[in-house]
Amino acid sequence: MLLIFLFFLIQWINCWNVITLKKIIEPINNNNLIVEDDYMIVSNGSYSFKYEGVQGYRKLHMIFDAKVNLSQAEILIKVNGIRRNFLFVERDFKEFHMEFDHQAPDIRIQFIFDAEIQFTLRNFNIFIQECPKNCRYCLSGYCDLEIFDQCQKLRYKNECVDECPLGYLAEFRECIKKSLNQLDINQKSVNNDIGSNKRFGDSQELYFDFEQQFEGWMEIKFNCYGKQKDQNQSILKISKENVQPETIYPFLPIYYNTQSYKQCEKKSELDCIQVKVLVKMEFQEQNKITIYSYSKNVENSGFWNVEDVKLYDKEIKYYDCSIIGCESCSFNQVCSQCGQDLYLYENECVKQCPYFTIRNGSKCIKIDEQQQDVSFLIKLDSPFQDILSIFGQKTFDMREQISFRYENGTTFIGGGLKDGWRRTTFTKQLNLGKHYQIRLMFNLSIENSTSDSDCFTYTIDGKTTLAHKNVSYIDHTLYHNKNILNMNLGCKISSNGRCVISNYYFMTMKCSPLCLQCVGPFEQDCKAYEKNIQKFDYQKLKCLDGYYLDGNGCQKCSVGCLICESYNKCLKCKEDKDGEFYCQPYI
Repeated sequence: MLLIFLFFLIQWINCWNVITLKKIIEPINNNNLIVEDDYMIVSNGSYSFKYEGVQGYRKLHMIFDAKVNLSQAEILIKVNGIRRNFLFVERDFKEFHMEFDHQAPDIRIQFIFDAEIQFTLRNFNIFIQECPKNCRYCLSGYCDLEIFDQCQKLRYKNECVDECPLGYLAEFRECIKKSLNQLDINQKSVNNDIGSNKRFGDSQELYFDFEQQFEGWMEIKFNCYGKQKDQNQSILKISKENVQPETIYPFLPIYYNTQSYKQCEKKSELDCIQVKVLVKMEFQEQNKITIYSYSKNVENSGFWNVEDVKLYDKEIKYYDCSIIGCESCSFNQVCSQCGQDLYLYENECVKQCPYFTIRNGSKCIKIDEQQQDVSFLIKLDSPFQDILSIFGQKTFDMREQISFRYENGTTFIGGGLKDGWRRTTFTKQLNLGKHYQIRLMFNLSIENSTSDSDCFTYTIDGKTTLAHKNVSYIDHTLYHNKNILNMNLGCKISSNGRCVISNYYFMTMKCSPLCLQCVGPFEQDCKAYEKNIQKFDYQKLKCLDGYYLDGNGCQKCSVGCLICESYNKCLKCKEDKDGEFYCQPYI
């Protein structure tokens, strides 16, 4: 893979993420080390953690709870051999935070103390302040070393190649290890005119006869000649009866349905590009395949020929999918499609989408992933946030300790070791923009409560909801279209106990940018449209012929298409040369 290293400054973006790599725990001259499910470690003697292969960060932040068997003890912290801190640890658990500059890919954290001290550590998490995307080093606070992948061809391992090597075929710009079973072509003395030159505008017919029908692949190798800068509008179209035609752009290396683009020997001072195409189709006993060519340039002096044709009837892939329930996965075991009644979630096939995910076709995506029609106004996803940004201002302040805590991959508010959120309330005003629905989601835990009347309360635009201690999950969806929303929330606990909140999200379901008001996410759900949308018929409430409506207005259909629902979904082709050669109607 071609890598270009550029040294320049890019503005720093502050982003903290937890390290999910498995930590390696090693004793240091110590035989008294007890590890309990990687959550709690009890030791009479020093030990270390090690993480390997951490890339693209500039700072570390460690969070953990610790206690000792004495009234107080001193613990030395070293990171990669450098003294970083002394901890004064007491008999009861206390939460510790440490932060410092660091960007070595391997991290070794040592806890050094005397053997008579029993040191208990739990809930250890380490966060890194990540570099900007595509940045390898950023210790200065800016991007010191940026990496760009410039491969515009095919990727084979760590190389960028014009054609996949023997035993590999191209799939989505990647070389995949597979093979095809080649057939002997039974032409029955039919002359397919292989190697004969054709001008762009001419056509050629290929005939193949077989003893039976089968599903297979046809590989055609074209040699195309012309002045490359003038040939971008030249196309080849492979057509077979009752089959969607395949369109090839021989002078544009887009690798959509091609196996290779390579330079070949010039003729008559014209550049030569050799293009290899692999097409899957149903073969009958008798087959007529027509290759059409076309160019918008009427003075086109280029020509083309078919150098070779090969037919295959079997595909063999050299990797098996080990993911249970997966019907299709890549060579590196990434599932792309689960079986019937299963959904893809984090490279596993599950029967139903877990909490805080939503179904998107046959996949489960996390509720906080980018979604076109959802705007997240509040997301509790990091212990480095502040309560004001999540809940707003305090309206009833009981001076209670309410803090952030990170444990088992989840951020909590009110879950600190000494927190006691019982009566404090908050208020927040939100400017929602154009939307048709709102959704509030969070997990609730009312801990150590002794009264059935204890509850958590939230109010949206004057309507109050009470969640008692037998409720652990809130998912409240409400149709709503006001621009301003007022929300109040708080804990109401009589004496003992506390409220703890996690997985807190507030989102709006957005209208299309073309809507003044709407009842759904799509352009067709507008109750009233914005003014001055170009190419839009306000009487028929649709775009003019040759255009389709998306979130940016009326967009032009693909070349040769008269009526379309999207750029790739043409409903009716034009009755001209563009319609004949470029347009592929949606079937």
